[in-house]
Amino acid sequence: MKYFLLIGGFLLAGARVAGAQTAPVPAPVAAAPGPPCSALSGYVMGSDRPLAGATVAIPGTRLLAITNSEGYYTLPTANVAKPTLLFSAAGYEPQSITPTTCADEHVEMQLLPGTRIKQRGKRKGFIMKTAPSVQ
Repeated sequence: MKYFLLIGGFLLAGARVAGAQTAPVPAPVAAAPGPPCSALSGYVMGSDRPLAGATVAIPGTRLLAITNSEGYYTLPTANVAKPTLLFSAAGYEPQSITPTTCADEHVEMQLLPGTRIKQRGKRKGFIMKTAPSVQ
């Protein structure tokens, strides 16, 4: 009988110790911004239309892409930890962004003041006059 009481005491003590050792589950840690991506892609728009021929580059590297007729680009980012993308096109104000995800980026380019685009004639969308760049 003494033996059973002794074993029961150990079981109760073990249950208390086990309960005391249970630690609360920590909250999940937020992921660091800018996960490494093998390539970045997206669309460049100008005046609510796809902007063909826009340049997308990572400054300080030789990585460069030019948008297709739908304004789409794909840029490999191998060996670049946290890339900053520089968007430029003739007659449009350059833009710079730092992507936070690997999802497609949608960039809207703004016309420079004083830039006119010819809408009719042989060359649709031909830039007639560009304002001098302001440094």
